[in-house]
Amino acid sequence: MKTTALVILITAIGGPCLGSVSTNVPLNHWSYAAIDKLIGACLIDSAMPGTRPFSRLEMARLIYEAGEKATLQGEKNRIILALLDRLQQEFRCDLDLAGPSRMGRSEDYIKPIEDPYLRLVYGKESFDLENQSGDRFGKGGNTRLGLAARMNVFDTLAFYVHPEYRNSSDADSGFEAIEAYGKMAIGRFEVEVGKDSLWWGPGYHASMMMSNNAENFTMLKVSNPEPILLPWIFRGLGPLKAVYFLTQLEENRDHPNAKLAGLRMSIKPHPNIELGASRTMMFGGEGVPDVGLKNYLAVLGITHEQANNNQLAGFDVSIFVPCADLLPIRSARLYMDMAGEDEAGYLPSKWGRLYGIQLSDLFKTGRTDLRIEYANDHVDGYANVFYAHSSYTSGYTYKGRIIGHHMGTDSEDLLIRLTHYLTEELVVGGQYDLQTANLSSSPQPVTHQFGADLMWFAPHNWEVRAAYRFEETSSDDVSLGSNHIFDLGLVYNF
Repeated sequence: MKTTALVILITAIGGPCLGSVSTNVPLNHWSYAAIDKLIGACLIDSAMPGTRPFSRLEMARLIYEAGEKATLQGEKNRIILALLDRLQQEFRCDLDLAGPSRMGRSEDYIKPIEDPYLRLVYGKESFDLENQSGDRFGKGGNTRLGLAARMNVFDTLAFYVHPEYRNSSDADSGFEAIEAYGKMAIGRFEVEVGKDSLWWGPGYHASMMMSNNAENFTMLKVSNPEPILLPWIFRGLGPLKAVYFLTQLEENRDHPNAKLAGLRMSIKPHPNIELGASRTMMFGGEGVPDVGLKNYLAVLGITHEQANNNQLAGFDVSIFVPCADLLPIRSARLYMDMAGEDEAGYLPSKWGRLYGIQLSDLFKTGRTDLRIEYANDHVDGYANVFYAHSSYTSGYTYKGRIIGHHMGTDSEDLLIRLTHYLTEELVVGGQYDLQTANLSSSPQPVTHQFGADLMWFAPHNWEVRAAYRFEETSSDDVSLGSNHIFDLGLVYNF
């Protein structure tokens, strides 16, 4: 595997230069859900959403593809067409570079203010919300105020910064850099340095190996932002995306300043199939043997897990199924995300798994989508083994938050979510989540979550987001506490 990975990466880097770079689209941006809906409407074949975030140029490329296919197929559904139009407006400048005429074009710009927002979050008790880049909320009111800025220089360098002012009733106030990075194009690849998010895998609610549940890493990242076709015998693999990152973890952990490296490669051998393989390795830090260059590159190959490194490895599969006219849905997507702790014979031996199904466009009105997702990382005979390690006792965490699935170790999680477009501008959602912890023993706390949310693309470039969640945790039918959480956000799109 080590030799194959190196050959593929070197071959990809050696290809012709695309001569373009762009900043990434934040993971919480509404365009990801919009692109997902266009994929479900059978308007995008080339998307590889298992590796995120997308660059703005990659997002624009997918929008361009959807527009071309909608025209060819004579798409008439007004919900789908309105969504496509909204995407085209949002990424109109990037679309100028995403079509067939993009080669050789260059654009320099600076956008000092983008998407300023105000967010008010209230909880009857203190609480955490999953997949919020490590944000922590206190009891009572919490205020978040932020904006973003980005810049491109010579079509080779790109910079992005997203500061946020945080105020909570029971915590210190101050500014936080949610993302702050610079990028440089090198051939088909981008080199990125700074703070940014990562998401690996096909899951909606979580990922087994890499999500934005923890605070974003300050890292070195090398990736190809757009899928590439490899030459020679590798062409049969289909389009490929790859990403490598290296970061240093926080000081306040069992081994201060431990390193974390990761590699993901995903391919699309068929327009309806995406396959991914990922690996992460925690090593170094105070109190363990010194590391050298080979440790930083070891994630490219397969090595025995030892006391002085903590490894996770896994694979994921996503299968898209366009549905016949006789069925009351436009498409279905089945997916699986598997990750293994430890190793035996160079392969992971203790597995966590996530399974999901997405039904797009129920009743073929363009309005309704259903998703069911189940995850479980309990390993028979081994209590609390997942996301844990005998030497790195802080576990697979960053600043106290799980880097992978937010449910944590020895747990299971079931999500059922329904999304419905009331109008072209108003989207509502409802979901139920059931989480059970401590599966290897007792007691086993059970948490029920009931939620509803709304997004309104209001006139004059405003976005209004609102959500409510009720959650209650119990054990052996005895309540351990409940909470009501209200979340309101306003975003202005320049």
